[in-house]
Amino acid sequence: MSMKTLIPSFLFVLFASPLGMADSSLKLQLFAPKEPVTLSKADLVKAGTGAKGPVEGITLRYRITNTGKQAIEIRHGGDESTNSLSIQGPGAINIPYRGPMTLDYRIGEKVTISAGESKEFEIRGLAHGIRNMSRWSITKAGDYKVVMKFNSRTGRKRTKLKSNTAQFSVVIE
Repeated sequence: MSMKTLIPSFLFVLFASPLGMADSSLKLQLFAPKEPVTLSKADLVKAGTGAKGPVEGITLRYRITNTGKQAIEIRHGGDESTNSLSIQGPGAINIPYRGPMTLDYRIGEKVTISAGESKEFEIRGLAHGIRNMSRWSITKAGDYKVVMKFNSRTGRKRTKLKSNTAQFSVVIE
């Protein structure tokens, strides 16, 4: 094996392997409100404006369960983890954050999930993305489907999880 082949192979083993997916024994479950969410007309965003804040009346919950035989450590919050939401429905509008962001690095909370245990978290106002600065807004009543992706980094391990599809309904008063 020549040096030209050996060095890239060594670098791949050194860096790419540990950066791969972490233990796949983590499972992500997303829960949406069971009862229809009632929003006022003031809670709605006109299509195309993107000027309004998050929909405070909608809170999603998610659970990360360790189905493995060893405790697993993840990071939650800060710059080491990200929640992304994908919502489909008659009036779902994704409003990505395009403003300035501080350059400080925010360390997330270290969360250890023991074998067979679960940890639950909330997403308020359909906020998601880096530092929860992006958001989804609702413009119409109807039925909505939502899927969540959770990414976390602990050292060189990266955890990538995708949830089930959860459903919620919105009515307008």
